[in-house]
Amino acid sequence: MKKFGSLLAVAILAVAAIADAGVVVDEQQVIDQLDGHKVTRARTVMIEGDKQKSIIDNGNRSVITDLGKGSMMMMDARHKTYAEFPFPPKGGSMAAMQGGVSPTISFKKTGGHDKIIGYPCDEYSGAGTVGGNPVSMLGCFSDSAPGATDYSNFQSEMADKVKGTTMANMGQIPPGVPLRLTITTRMSKLPTAGISPDQAKQLNQMLANRQFVTNTTVSNITTKSLPADTFQVPSGYQKQQLPPMFSGNGGSAPVAPPTQHKVPE
Repeated sequence: MKKFGSLLAVAILAVAAIADAGVVVDEQQVIDQLDGHKVTRARTVMIEGDKQKSIIDNGNRSVITDLGKGSMMMMDARHKTYAEFPFPPKGGSMAAMQGGVSPTISFKKTGGHDKIIGYPCDEYSGAGTVGGNPVSMLGCFSDSAPGATDYSNFQSEMADKVKGTTMANMGQIPPGVPLRLTITTRMSKLPTAGISPDQAKQLNQMLANRQFVTNTTVSNITTKSLPADTFQVPSGYQKQQLPPMFSGNGGSAPVAPPTQHKVPE
C-alpha cells in the first residue's frame, strides 16, 4: 500500500507538471510577396497558459501577447527596443489598421485528412474578409499533436478577450494546432490612415488585385516547461512611445457589431 501511495504521488506530480508545461511550435513559412518575390523564414510560437510569444527573423523580432495583462509587446533585438500595445487594441487603432472594416472569417471541414510530422490532422477551409480584402484559408488542424489542448485553450481565451471588438471574427479557428496553413489575401483595399487621399489612391491602384500568400508548415512541436522570463521583455530594452491612435488615448472609432459566422463542424 505504501508503495502504491508513492507511485500515485509520482503520477499526480507528473500530471501537474504536464498541466503546467507550455507548447513550442517550430514553423517554416514561405511568403509570396506582393512584388512577386518569395521569402522563406522560420518562426517559433511558444504558448503557456494565457501567454504567447512569436519569434521571427532569426530571433531579431518577437511579439508577446499576454491575455491576462491585456497587452501585446513587440520587441526589436537589433535595436534593443520594444513597444507595448493594449490588447485588444483600444480606440481607433484596430479600425485604422483594418481600414475601418470588421473582419469576417468562416471555417468548415473539407472532409480531407493528412498526416504531418507524424500526427493526423483534419482539413478545414476558411473564407471571408480582413480589412475589406478577400481572404481564403486552407489548413490541416490536429487535436492529437503535443500541446494541442494548450494551443486551443489559448485561442479560445483570445476569442473571449476580443468579443465585442472589431477583432471578434478573427478569434475563432478550428480546434487543434494548424500543422499546415495557407492564407491567401487578395488586395483590394488598404488602410489609408495617416496618408493623403492622392497617396491612398495611388497605393490602392498599384496593389489592386495582387495576392499575398503565406504557406506555413509545422516542422516540430514539443511540450516543455517554459521559464517565466520567456514572456518578459529582456533587461536593457528601451520602451518606445506609441502614436496616440495605438496607445488607446486617441479618439475612439465606432466598433462594428460582430458578424454572424459559422461554427466549425
